[in-house]
Amino acid sequence: MTSKVTLFGKKIAVAAAVILCLSATVASAATYYVDSSAGSDSNSGSSTAPWKTVTKVNSMSFYPGDQILFKRGGSWDTLLKPSSGTSASPVSYGAYGTGNKPVIRGFYASSKSYVTAQDIAFRNGSSDSPATILTSHHIALRNCDIIADTSNSTWAALYMLLNSHHNEISDCNIAHLSISRQSDAVNLRRNANYNIIRNNKIGAATHYALSLEGFDTTYPTYSCNYNLIQGNTINNPQGATMGLQSGSSNNVVEKNIIYGGKSTSYDANLPRTFKAVSQNNIIRYNILRDNTTSTSSGLGMEVYAYNTDPPNVAIGNRVYNNTITNITKYPIVIATNGDSGATAYNNYFKNNAVYNNLDSYQLWIQKNSVIYDNFFSNNLFFKTGTSSIMNVQGKYGTVADIQAADPTHFKGNLQTAPMLDSTYKPQIGSPCIDAGDFLTKVTSASGTGSVITVADDGYFSDGMGLTAGDTIMVGGYTATITAINRSTNQITLNQSVTFKTGDPVSMPYKGSKPDIGAIEYQQVVAQPLNLQFTN
Repeated sequence: MTSKVTLFGKKIAVAAAVILCLSATVASAATYYVDSSAGSDSNSGSSTAPWKTVTKVNSMSFYPGDQILFKRGGSWDTLLKPSSGTSASPVSYGAYGTGNKPVIRGFYASSKSYVTAQDIAFRNGSSDSPATILTSHHIALRNCDIIADTSNSTWAALYMLLNSHHNEISDCNIAHLSISRQSDAVNLRRNANYNIIRNNKIGAATHYALSLEGFDTTYPTYSCNYNLIQGNTINNPQGATMGLQSGSSNNVVEKNIIYGGKSTSYDANLPRTFKAVSQNNIIRYNILRDNTTSTSSGLGMEVYAYNTDPPNVAIGNRVYNNTITNITKYPIVIATNGDSGATAYNNYFKNNAVYNNLDSYQLWIQKNSVIYDNFFSNNLFFKTGTSSIMNVQGKYGTVADIQAADPTHFKGNLQTAPMLDSTYKPQIGSPCIDAGDFLTKVTSASGTGSVITVADDGYFSDGMGLTAGDTIMVGGYTATITAINRSTNQITLNQSVTFKTGDPVSMPYKGSKPDIGAIEYQQVVAQPLNLQFTN
């Protein structure tokens, strides 16, 4: 009995010690202040005795939960190199006072984790990227300005690379303003996986405004996978707009407005609105518009190999409910330059509205043996005053002509004016209303349960550990996806539903069927983002 009591007493003592340690850690969290004009690095860093320099901040070892606040209106010509926090208590960098955001030369996180920076302008015209996230995870930049000025000589204003994962860039204003060199505004590459780029304004750059690139010659097995690109306004008046390439696969690109473009040598005189040369991406509910430079294109799957890099391919992508308008050439194009290994197949296009682009052809698919089995269902193609708007593997004609010639790959597509308003929403009487196709169907035996098998799970996301999964409609029931088994087409839901074999499965819609285009005629309640980063 004595030994048991002693052991129990030891357990209590250990537990108490752990609680005291945790309490000490929480209690140690503090707020520090930095004032570029009235501060001093010999001060304590309190609100009444602020520090002066970023050099002082970088020299400190901060505790999880600490806050470092920079006075609005101040500026610092030193890179901010953050300290790591924990999943429960990140280290936070922000602003205090009134006026403009504090301006800091740049943010440089190398092998860091659990850091938040908010309400700061990272801006310079030097050889430093305004924001670099290198081999780091759980870094959040929110409501920041990330601007490379005209004299900046770096590749990207925001550069995320080399095994950086579970980072979030949201509500930021990002641009690379140099017009004398090739550059991106935002560049993710070399195993930048599981990141969120959300609700940003992404602007000028001579190469691409937003580019995802996995591999290159030095890192031929690297990827850029499972990223969420959501709700951004991407406008590039100086180059191409967006690209998924070099092994950027399994990403979700949704609800973005993508426009602008300029032909220069820095984008190979090909200012693409959206280059999609990768695999198994979900591209949905985007508006691609207003790229009227003479060599522009819309959504392009023009496959190729760059130098000695592995080839860029376009395989297994699901492209649905997008709106594409006022693009000069090739609103949708699938083609190859003939490079070895560059191929395009098994891409599905559904419920897209492609209309009044400047070129006669609203769809162009090159005739080539490496381009095959690309499917188009319930899309709307239209150009005012032109009937032959399709160029498909050497056959030119109307939508009806192409569907009659190849009913395996083309079905249910329309050729009529879409009747969309200035916000790209269907007007009363629009032929887009209820004219879309269901995305897939149930293949499970009829029953009730939270697990169903579908004909094609590639249209849906389980959230990738970043957000809640898609809310979908299974027959007449609505539920949220919690997991997808890609090898079996099996979807797990958050609740039981009753279903029959052959029941339609789609994203939420109103009416008898989904609409065509990026915006439903009757508003569907949007899913909450509900960030759920996993450690």
